[in-house]
Amino acid sequence: MPEFFAIDMALPSSLPLPEGPCVVLFEALPEPPLWQWLLAAAQANSAHVETNAANVSNTSITSIQHTGKKPLQIIMLLKDEAELDALAKDASHPLSPFAMAASHIKGGQRFHLDDNCWLDFYLCEQNKAATLATFDKASIDVLICATGQFEQTALKLIHQGSVLIGDTKPGMPAMLSVKPPFKPKDISIVGAGVAGASLALSLLRRGHKVKLYCADSAPGMGASGNRQGAIYPLLTPEDDHLTRLFVPAFLYAKRFVESLAHHSLPFDFCGVLQTGHDERAAERIEKLLGKTWPKEVAVSVDADKANHLAGVAIDKGGIYYPHGGWVSPAKLCEAAIAEAKALGLECHFDVTITAIEQTCDGWRLCTPAGDMDTKELVLATGHRITQLAQTQALQLAPFRGQVSHVPTQGKLGQLKTVLCAHGYFTPGDSGSHCMGASYVRADTSVEYRKQEQQENLHKMQESYPGKDWVKDLDISGQSARAGIRMVSRDHLPMAGAAPDVKAIQAQYQAVGHGPKGAQYWQSHAAPVHPRLYIFSGLGSRGLSSGPLIAECLADSLSGTVPVLEPGVMDALNPNRMWLRKLKKGKALD
Repeated sequence: MPEFFAIDMALPSSLPLPEGPCVVLFEALPEPPLWQWLLAAAQANSAHVETNAANVSNTSITSIQHTGKKPLQIIMLLKDEAELDALAKDASHPLSPFAMAASHIKGGQRFHLDDNCWLDFYLCEQNKAATLATFDKASIDVLICATGQFEQTALKLIHQGSVLIGDTKPGMPAMLSVKPPFKPKDISIVGAGVAGASLALSLLRRGHKVKLYCADSAPGMGASGNRQGAIYPLLTPEDDHLTRLFVPAFLYAKRFVESLAHHSLPFDFCGVLQTGHDERAAERIEKLLGKTWPKEVAVSVDADKANHLAGVAIDKGGIYYPHGGWVSPAKLCEAAIAEAKALGLECHFDVTITAIEQTCDGWRLCTPAGDMDTKELVLATGHRITQLAQTQALQLAPFRGQVSHVPTQGKLGQLKTVLCAHGYFTPGDSGSHCMGASYVRADTSVEYRKQEQQENLHKMQESYPGKDWVKDLDISGQSARAGIRMVSRDHLPMAGAAPDVKAIQAQYQAVGHGPKGAQYWQSHAAPVHPRLYIFSGLGSRGLSSGPLIAECLADSLSGTVPVLEPGVMDALNPNRMWLRKLKKGKALD
């Protein structure tokens, strides 16, 4: 049960908090002194915090009393866009810079204050009480709330949490917290692409002990190994899970890349310009533009504006992603792992995992050179994900993609933004551009193919017919790179507990399908392998979705609150393909 502090915004001299990650949720925007008080806690965590609290006298604020390097998650509920705009315009408030950087999207957006402190803005879709009700009740440690209808919902929530700060009712008894003590987990990750590298960093920031194993000799040698990769969202005309994932993930990906800029990391957020290459594609873009998007996400441009943005003749309108751009995926993996190493990451390359076996308290990784044991295991092995007995039934398919390397010559050097139509083409970096990519199902070969090189060129010629700069595209050097992407049927990634397919089949056989089966699965969780997790299926947009999904998977493993809404997290569940059928009483194939 929780312990209550009736403080009426008066700051206590100390505040007992649980060990490990701490989650603080604000129902209303805090006054600057209270915000500075919280940031003082983050400042005690790390010498690298850059906050307005650094210049406040220690006598004017009080600090959370905690052990060093405690991860701190701060959740801020905003009732509507008007409140976000007002905060952005209030230059005197220390939260104003974050509000200015936030987009007008419903749901959560994450900002890192430093390695151990992060801020989540939630723009409520209905009201604050409804939004609060969606949070995992056991995850909130400190709740700062107001009186009224919201407080009633808040009190229901924190009765299963640990601490409440705010206006409490007179005579309310104080009870001790029962939140279990935090223990850092021993977690092993297999895979060093965008998924594995970003997850390692997210887990270490939450205080876990992490080991990373990779079959390759260096990070980012699989699908994450291209010279340049585009960052832009996968949008749909519908307000579906794809859109609700990719909008906040795309915006977070930009911040993630920029946070690693002190490493040797080539990137340029020069924007992405998407146009239709045929009638069907043009109609789809029109549908996308028929929806109102935040200006930071997507804007409509006419042909003249498109020409100006691109720097070369496009002569057609389309959709422009002003915060999009490109990054070197391989270098991004290297930078994330270098950052994680500074926090204690232990890396092992050239390690081939031939099998995994469940032990009494975790998993055993079997290799030709010997076995290693771990408590928790995350498989982020790209196209190798289905090569193990426990994961071979995952509904993921490999798609080969060859990216062509085109030398900068003629008018290609004038290109100022990433172009996306039937294929994509990046501005130059170190004298070359990336053009791609092929998309061949069920093909895991990475050899160079002349036919796919020609197909990549043809896509550009088809997308921008008759344009003089297209004549400067030269593929005669036969320079290209092929990688294998894993794609799910619904094009959503997979992140979460690994399905125990044999147990699912056994329960299905026992229960059957039809109304009885549907009723059973609607009230029972699908079996999973304990302490085994999947992070895969990032497809061709992993640069845009991977970093934020890594954050949310790390939240799930740490007891902190995923910034993606529960419905989206459910849509990422590796069990979802079976559950969709089972919950409807349909027969499994």
